[in-house]
Amino acid sequence: MAQSQRKVNRRIEYYAYFSVSGSFDPVEITKRTGTVPTRCSREGDRITGSQQRYKCSRWSLHSRIEKTDSDLEHHVVDVLNQLDANSDVFKQLSVELDGVMQLVAYFNYDSSPGLSFGERVIRRLAEYSLYLDCDFYYPRSDK
Repeated sequence: MAQSQRKVNRRIEYYAYFSVSGSFDPVEITKRTGTVPTRCSREGDRITGSQQRYKCSRWSLHSRIEKTDSDLEHHVVDVLNQLDANSDVFKQLSVELDGVMQLVAYFNYDSSPGLSFGERVIRRLAEYSLYLDCDFYYPRSDK
């Protein structure tokens, strides 16, 4: 197949999620927070479809906003609103396990995206002592 005929089928999408990882039982985090995670895994369990095992446990709560909404601030606010349902527990959990607000975006390879958050969102991230981690990807359409 000619190079120009091959296309990457990766959709342009955007999302955010809260995550903690370490040596813990994800079921205990669920009980403690009273919140069902979007995803979780237990240290030592086999990774589905692989012979490898998880090196640490992970507990994640994802944005409920459509992944086509390109305003990452909307996604972050949605996750923060979910944390607010049990804010004291999530604040303590975030400090104990180095909570992260993860931003993920797949952009057009020729775009020049920017990222900005209002003061209120920055304050809310700080209230939860969250690290901010951005994973931005630029899938090429001509591969």
